[in-house]
Amino acid sequence: MSKWSTIPFFLIFLVAVFVEGFSQKRDSLEIILKRDNLSNTDELKTLEALYGEIPGEDSISGVYLRRVLEIVRAQKDPEKFTKWAIAFYGSYAPGTNSYREKIQVLLDAAQYESQITDARLRGNLYLKLGGAYFNQYAYDSAIYYYTQSIKRFGEKDSIYIADAKFFTGQAHDYQGNLLQAMESYQQARNIYESLGDQEYVNFVLGGMAILFSRYGIHLEAFEIRQKLITYHLENGQKYEAAIQLYNQAEDYRKQGKIEEQYELFQKIEEMLPFGPERNYFKAMFFLSLSNYFGTIGNLKDQLEYFNKAKPFFADLPVFQIRNPNILYSEALIQKNLNNLGEATKLAEQLLDFAIESQDLDHILRGYELLAITYSGLGRDREGFQVLQNLNQFKDSINSANQSTTFAYYQTLYETEKKEREILNKTQELEESKAKSAAKTRWFLAIIVFLIAATVGAFLWKSLRQTKKEKSLQETYSRQLLTSQEEERLRISKDLHDGLGQSLLLIKNRVALRQDESTGQLLDSAISELRAIARSLHPMQLEKLGLAKATEQLLEQIDRETDLFVSSEIEDIKGKFNKEQELHLYRILQECLNNVLKHAEASAIRVNLNETDNKIKLTIEDNGKGFDFSERYQDFHSLGLKTLKERTAAIQGVMKVSSEKGKGSQFKFTIHV
Repeated sequence: MSKWSTIPFFLIFLVAVFVEGFSQKRDSLEIILKRDNLSNTDELKTLEALYGEIPGEDSISGVYLRRVLEIVRAQKDPEKFTKWAIAFYGSYAPGTNSYREKIQVLLDAAQYESQITDARLRGNLYLKLGGAYFNQYAYDSAIYYYTQSIKRFGEKDSIYIADAKFFTGQAHDYQGNLLQAMESYQQARNIYESLGDQEYVNFVLGGMAILFSRYGIHLEAFEIRQKLITYHLENGQKYEAAIQLYNQAEDYRKQGKIEEQYELFQKIEEMLPFGPERNYFKAMFFLSLSNYFGTIGNLKDQLEYFNKAKPFFADLPVFQIRNPNILYSEALIQKNLNNLGEATKLAEQLLDFAIESQDLDHILRGYELLAITYSGLGRDREGFQVLQNLNQFKDSINSANQSTTFAYYQTLYETEKKEREILNKTQELEESKAKSAAKTRWFLAIIVFLIAATVGAFLWKSLRQTKKEKSLQETYSRQLLTSQEEERLRISKDLHDGLGQSLLLIKNRVALRQDESTGQLLDSAISELRAIARSLHPMQLEKLGLAKATEQLLEQIDRETDLFVSSEIEDIKGKFNKEQELHLYRILQECLNNVLKHAEASAIRVNLNETDNKIKLTIEDNGKGFDFSERYQDFHSLGLKTLKERTAAIQGVMKVSSEKGKGSQFKFTIHV
């Protein structure tokens, strides 16, 4: 049996999570996985923590992810299984890049939908299914699942609904449905704008620009992209600007403006490099550059940029299947290498794939490439047929584009016409309202002014009265404290000079008679009398000053009680007048009395020091503590109220920190 199996799992787990550093944390968690007889629950907890520590591109993260899915599937926890199915969809670790497998895992989770109570989780499940089908070029299925996700999201999930609308627009776009795509984009943009999410507003605008390009509405697409490029560059977003430059370059290619296309490619290349998370963009950019050089017959640069793109293919799921972009690039390279048979084979695959996925751009490119390779191979009849198909396809696209563009502009015109009619009616109503509103505005303004003046006068009077009452209360409190101290001083002197002297005379006479028991009683009475006199008025304060008097008081407590007393007392002689010193000493006495009577403490610490022209007195104990708000409101807690009044009398600030069972801290700060 492993030595680790004798240690409770939760202790090992806590050490791994909270004590070890980041690199050690992974090692510690992996050690836990090797324990004998590790339960599924403990294994799952460890794997969940470990998965968060491993980079997404690490192959072991895919292994751990599959094991997590296996455990949660066996535990029959629908919500947890769905969360990890979504995580599996988002994983790009080696071995988890098959979109067919991602779809199957998500569909498995969808079987438990009726047992999932979280609306956002249900919506996200269907949103990811739509994305998985979209990446498989199954646009009808993608649109279906995007639409179903919208039905499942809750009222507070606006951002996710906007995402689903946006992705639906992209799917319609790839299917060639301009009006449906534009409608979805507009709906998504409206939600993003209402949420103040400019980043996603820009995403939608980029999608709209692509849509306009696809249907030959190039000017609108160019204007949108120029605004986006300017915005991104002003905000230091080079990658986002590069995307718009790339899309505009592709637009120039479709228009036959290859010089303008290459100028934009050069601008993008100056922005490189981008991080590994941008590998898809880099792969597509290098493929496009390779195709550009292939089109102009520069085989050397064509091969160079294709080889720059190749390293990214293995790690990107979208390139795991026969991707049309790769097929076209490979076919173009084989054509330029004069391997016309291989070029034809690849072009035929490209065309079949493009027709199946309704990818209009690659259908055109496939026909054009096949026409060239058939001609080069001497297959003139097939080449002629391909040219006929190409021309028919172009005519059908142009016709469809014209009708779609006409429908778009007609819809736009009808919308603007309705908006103008509504605007005219609104203006008429506003003009009629303005006349009556102008009359009422003055009346309302006068009423508001009178109300404001009345309320202002009342508040000003109330404020003055409140300040006056507060001032009187503070004055009364100070006078009351002064009167109390004067009365205590008088009583203390009377006890000391009158009764005290009498007791001393009696003691002397008893001593002459050698009556020891009576003498001890008299000694005790004299000690109590002196203690009472000191409590009524601390004579040592006048003789020794605040610092020394404080030290004596603490020494007395240390001597006469079981408390452990520690202190740090600075000499602050000359900082206060006698009245202020007396108040501060009384504050200390009151706090110490509270500790002795109520705190049940075993230790107390007192600090008296000066920092930054401030005298700070701090009394801390390790007793049972109390709820300050409850104690202060309690009528019997006269001590706390007295502390506040004495602090106010010397223009100080009192701060009390206490919780039940955690001791107390009294801190007093006085400016000098």
